[in-house]
Amino acid sequence: MKLKVNLSYWLETFITTIFLFAIELIFRIIENYEIITWANLRIFLSCFLLAIIWNFIGMLFKGIKKRRIFNIFLLLIASVYGFAQAGFLNFIGIYMSFGTRTQLEAVNSYIKDFLLSIPLAYYLLFMPVIIYLAYIILTKKNEMEESNLNFKTILTFLITFIGGASLYYLTLVIPFMQNKVQILTNLELFSYPSNSGITVNQFGSTMYGILDLKLTIFPYYDYGITNQNIEEEEDNENARKIDDTAWKKLISETTDPVLNNLNNYFISRNIPLENEMTGYFKNKNLIIIMMESVNTIIDNKEYFPNFAKMMENGWYWENNFSPRNSCATINNEISGITSIFSLNQLCSGEVYKDNTYYQSLFNQFKNIGYNVTSYHDYDATYYDRRTIHQNLGVSQYYDVNDLQIPYDEFYAEWPSDAEFMEKITPMFAKNAKFMAWITTVSAHQPYGETSILGEQYFDYFDNPEYTEAARRYLSKVKVTDDALGVLMDELQKLGKLDDTVIVLYGDHYPYALKEEDLISLMGSDVINNNERDRIPFLIYNPKLKAKKFDQYTTYMNIAPTIANLFGNTYDPRLFLGEDLFDENYSNRAIFSDGSFEDKKAYYDAATSKITYKSTEEYGVDELKNINIDITNRIRMSNLAITNNYFDYLQKGIMKEKGEDK
Repeated sequence: MKLKVNLSYWLETFITTIFLFAIELIFRIIENYEIITWANLRIFLSCFLLAIIWNFIGMLFKGIKKRRIFNIFLLLIASVYGFAQAGFLNFIGIYMSFGTRTQLEAVNSYIKDFLLSIPLAYYLLFMPVIIYLAYIILTKKNEMEESNLNFKTILTFLITFIGGASLYYLTLVIPFMQNKVQILTNLELFSYPSNSGITVNQFGSTMYGILDLKLTIFPYYDYGITNQNIEEEEDNENARKIDDTAWKKLISETTDPVLNNLNNYFISRNIPLENEMTGYFKNKNLIIIMMESVNTIIDNKEYFPNFAKMMENGWYWENNFSPRNSCATINNEISGITSIFSLNQLCSGEVYKDNTYYQSLFNQFKNIGYNVTSYHDYDATYYDRRTIHQNLGVSQYYDVNDLQIPYDEFYAEWPSDAEFMEKITPMFAKNAKFMAWITTVSAHQPYGETSILGEQYFDYFDNPEYTEAARRYLSKVKVTDDALGVLMDELQKLGKLDDTVIVLYGDHYPYALKEEDLISLMGSDVINNNERDRIPFLIYNPKLKAKKFDQYTTYMNIAPTIANLFGNTYDPRLFLGEDLFDENYSNRAIFSDGSFEDKKAYYDAATSKITYKSTEEYGVDELKNINIDITNRIRMSNLAITNNYFDYLQKGIMKEKGEDK
């Protein structure tokens, strides 16, 4: 009888393993991951170990049917979680994390849009559950029904589990099961799944969920950097004069290994030389506008005349991209201001909203006498910008309530950017020298249902090629374009336009537009690689001559570029983006998951696949060095955020200089 019970346990364990693994294989097919890969052995072993544990617990239930129903619960969890992850990636371009749970209440209104965006193929993830349910119904009772949780069963379980776990560990460290160009090792990812894309690819969706949950309950952060290459600085008349005496003294007195790891990384970074564009806009006013959900469709003279007018006297970067990450709007906003990569799996702005960044653009301009203010035409439903922006250095932040702009709390109805711009321009332009940060909202989803702004210009975009959702999106973007016209007109009336530089960039592509909607707007190429992430980046002043740049870039490079153009006093080592006018600019768009794109190729960090654009290719060592640099930048950014490093650095240097009194 004991033998029969053990056979029952192992049979159910084997069946559970097969069905769990089937869910993972379907997930890999949906996500276009490789099928013939060593990662699948690791994923199969994780399914086996999970099935062993689950069926061992299931032996507490009397009767095989109850144990099988218990197994259905496991398969259903794996299917629902995989479905949600695939859908989330399709919806906003990144896997979700338990670390973003702080935003769940704010985004519950997206559920309808989320479900409507999911391709039918994703529902195949529920097929193993359905088949297993049919198996339960069709399988007759057998003699192996009763559980017998005795010493022999427990011993067999422990021996098998330890053996399986040992094999699993070997898959994390055996060289041939490692990717040659993947800088984060599988063992590192197992300890700290900092990169969701690579982790899901290497461990499967279910195991990623377990690792992510473990990280949430037992926080752990990777404190190391990988093979940093430091070049000696050469004497040059264009060298920036930075006195590191106080910083070096602070390092000598700091005993915390984490803080000193950060100190040694940042102080050892190369200091770019001043260049011919240093101080080009010195003493000009500055307005930076982060345009909600605006992609490159705005570069259309017929539809969006105000943006086109800015293009006529602006510098435009054709290859500007938005790195995808969780809580994209606030994370991308903070990165635009600080040039620090946000945490891939957290709403950095919310979880670490009390952090300070003395090197931020806000603080730079405030320190040289500018009136620094920021504005957003919505409330704090999503993010506490009042706290975030003030800690970033603004003197005053204004939201839709401060501005007394009427708005409907119903999800589909957003305030008009045009009305918003009309309200705020006189507020900041009255100052002799000003810097204003503006975050718009009109172009925000949803696009699949009617709304005031979605219908405002709906008929204007009466093109049979456009889907209805695409037309609503265009209508909302046109409202944002109207706002640009209001801004220029108001500045002209106040006599401030000629002395003002306006920087425009999009925060991310329009989430909630399905592939067919995007294709109707921009053609089929938009779904290849990361083309949907291409967003506008423009620097405008009426005295500029129009120029287009083909450099590859992201909003990470805005802060160092603006700081250099205005001739500010700053330490460029504390920015992890680069000045676009630096002669040594790497000319590479870096994404939040470690992927990158440049003139040669697009590298997908999650799959370690590289798609070349020409016959010129990277060598393995060259590609590995690029990945080392990118990995270090992201790691050190994450570590700096989680330890509020720049607050420590500012206070420490001030103390060493005797300026803390």
